[in-house]
Amino acid sequence: MRRLVTFGVALAALASGAAAQRPQANPFSAQLAKLSDLQRRAAMRRAVLDSRQYCRKVELVTHRGPYRNLDMWSVRCDRGADYGAFLGLDGSVQVRPCRDLAQLKLPPCNLPPRRR
Repeated sequence: MRRLVTFGVALAALASGAAAQRPQANPFSAQLAKLSDLQRRAAMRRAVLDSRQYCRKVELVTHRGPYRNLDMWSVRCDRGADYGAFLGLDGSVQVRPCRDLAQLKLPPCNLPPRRR
């Protein structure tokens, strides 16, 4: 009987640990997803500019999904500038050029090829 109780306690601890490792829902990313395309592009342009990166016009914004405790979005700007934007649970945004993501061991932007 003691073994069964110990196994049950261990199983419960394992289940609670697995639940804690799941990414939390990001309310800021959810709000961004609810915006119109124009508003979403404007918000991402502001994030890119605040990170002191180039972006005169945002052409495409796509949601890539969760990455650790962040939510990743890919941003395509004019003149060949592509960025990965990582939204934190506190509303913070970190923007990195897509070409640097592999070196930083971050997920790729996975944007479609540019139209010529």
